[in-house]
Amino acid sequence: MLVGLFEDLERSLSDGLAVNGGEMKLGTVVLLLALVTVPACGGGGGGSDSGIGGSPSPLSASFVAEQSTPGANTVSMRQASTSNDVVSVYVTLTDTTGVFGTAFEVVFDGAGAAYLGFTHGAAFEAGGNVPTYAVDGSTSPGRIVVVVVRTNGTATDIVGRKAVLSLQFRVKQAGTYPLTLENRVVYDNQQPDPQPIPGILWSAGAVKGVGV
Repeated sequence: MLVGLFEDLERSLSDGLAVNGGEMKLGTVVLLLALVTVPACGGGGGGSDSGIGGSPSPLSASFVAEQSTPGANTVSMRQASTSNDVVSVYVTLTDTTGVFGTAFEVVFDGAGAAYLGFTHGAAFEAGGNVPTYAVDGSTSPGRIVVVVVRTNGTATDIVGRKAVLSLQFRVKQAGTYPLTLENRVVYDNQQPDPQPIPGILWSAGAVKGVGV
């Protein structure tokens, strides 16, 4: 179960998560990782078929959000940028206090879209924090496992709508291909083990390809 992601996080957090002179247990990471189960895990941010070339016919890619104006305590998606048949999609968090980490899976139709990679977001990097990003889009086709955890045991207050990270997709053929968020949780930084923040809403959307 996500052995590679756990090992990456354990190495990153091996100095301990100091909070008010104490130490937050690495069981925190286990809690996060236990929520996203795939048969095995290799970790890293590589795409699921990044070695395959572009679409066979010219396409214009875009993203259609389920919710364009999310309210407080909402994880949602929005279009970041596009270039021909490639679209980048933000996963965002809106107006949420005391956030320490998140874990979720993005499920998509591999016949219509390919995951290419990810880039860091600003949401968990407030105050100069350097979070651990563990993203696996290659182990299980059509499924991206995401874990993002702040270091040093500190939480952050999300004010407004901030990006946790962005995911890049290439549309393979014309059509609309839904993205869904599964095994999803946002955690606070309670000691000794962070707890799920109640009342979090989740909203995704779909990548779309149109012939040009």
